[in-house]
Formats: sequence, structure tokens, C-alpha cells
Amino acid sequence: MTTKLTLSIDSKVIAKARRISKLRKTSISAMVSHYLASIHEDEAEAVPAAPLTQHVLELGRAVKPVPADWDYRDELSDAIAERYGVK
Repeated sequence: MTTKLTLSIDSKVIAKARRISKLRKTSISAMVSHYLASIHEDEAEAVPAAPLTQHVLELGRAVKPVPADWDYRDELSDAIAERYGVK
């Protein structure tokens, strides 16, 4: 049984996928399905994040969590009042 899946993919990648699927005489769905089926779950977890992503994640760990009662609108109002002298 198959189920329809909608993906958001860059138009250049879609064009490349269409060319490859035509050369291989198969559908893009079949190529994606075959690729995903070939990946073992333990291998999928072993792929490290890109260096920039790792760096951003490390920065995020140092940030304190936002309190549950925090409202950005209060912060924004205070910043506008301070900047423009509005009360």
C-alpha cells in the first residue's frame, strides 16, 4: 500500500530529479522510496549535523529558557517606549 506525501523541494532539485528519473526510466516517487528504504535507521542517526548547525545548537544550549508567563508584546512595547520616548 502506498500513501501520498507532499514535499517542499527547491525547484533546481526538482528539475534534476526529473532529468534523473527520465534517464533511469522510473518515477521520482520510486527513486525517493528506494533511497529511503536503503537507509538503515542506525545509520541515519550517525550522520553528524553540519558545522554551522552544530555551532548554532551549542549557542542555543547556553540560552536560558523563556519563562512561561513571558509576553513578547510587553518587551516590544517597552523597547518602543524607550526608543521613541512614548509612554
